[in-house]
Amino acid sequence: MLDLTRSARRSQSLAAFLIVLLVASLVSVGLAVPVARAATDLVVHSGGNGLGGRGDYPDKLAFSPSGKVLATADSDGSARLWNVATRRQIGAPIIVKGVLVLDVAFRPDGKVLATADSDGTVRLWNVATHRQVSAPIIVSRVRVLGVAFSPDGKVLATAGIGGSARLWDVATRRQIGAAMTPGGGPVHAVTFSPNGKILGTDSEFSAQLWDVATQRQTGKPIGSLTPVNDAVMAVAFSPDGKVLATAGDGNGYVQLWNVTTHRQIGRTMSAGMTDAYAVAFTPDGKSLVSTDTDGTIRQFDVATQRQIRVLAPKGAPEFIVAALSPNGKILATTQFLGPAQVWNLGLRKALR
Repeated sequence: MLDLTRSARRSQSLAAFLIVLLVASLVSVGLAVPVARAATDLVVHSGGNGLGGRGDYPDKLAFSPSGKVLATADSDGSARLWNVATRRQIGAPIIVKGVLVLDVAFRPDGKVLATADSDGTVRLWNVATHRQVSAPIIVSRVRVLGVAFSPDGKVLATAGIGGSARLWDVATRRQIGAAMTPGGGPVHAVTFSPNGKILGTDSEFSAQLWDVATQRQTGKPIGSLTPVNDAVMAVAFSPDGKVLATAGDGNGYVQLWNVTTHRQIGRTMSAGMTDAYAVAFTPDGKSLVSTDTDGTIRQFDVATQRQIRVLAPKGAPEFIVAALSPNGKILATTQFLGPAQVWNLGLRKALR
């Protein structure tokens, strides 16, 4: 997940033009794909106003393990919980006076929410009561940009504007081992492999993989895009942990990488002249979903790296961050200066 300021390069008018250009170019080379209409294949669950507090918009989001609750980190500095089925807010916002919530993550049991905060701390909250659990985890003196729980819920990973990722023992709130510093600017996001043994970090122009036990980098950075000024915007592990997907800007690159060898798998998948800011595997690992700043949602076949489908919601929202529900049926998105929305993808219809 990314800082919202990274999307300032794209305007809504340019996004609309790029959709037309993309479809036209695909038709010209015989690779046209079906564009779904919102009334059929893509159904918005969030209603006309979407999800968000009064006068603010969500920046980051995360599904609970059950998929029934969505957490958002909002532009007003708070965190909110939403009932996915009803689109209604659950309880009062989670607020710490003078502190901004920059990211959110659920513990695997769904009972605790972690917030990455602007004062350099991570706070843990009881999902049922919205009350803080124990003392904060003191990470640094600068903003914590990302947070993630290990699959067993015992370890917490943090990403920081200071350029380091760190591991924390949830029970003791103490740091585990040394800080992991990829170099090249802030670490924007952290994600664990399904078995919890590898940590992926997203830091501007490449992705790095780290051994959780030793906090050492495994092999060279991967996901570095061409040309060099294109950035890695998001990373995701396949359900079996053998493949890493990266999404980037410039030409909307989506690439697959062998986690063991760090070599690219197959062809580069491109959304055209747009930015791909989010990527996720479906639960069966057979396809990928990406969101782009031209207002489209794309689905790719993992085996062939070919585009299966393009979903184009009405209004072409400039998608920034997205999260796929655990069952792969619902996609939650944020958009530039707009509300979060929840989409029923109906992905089974597109799978062969």
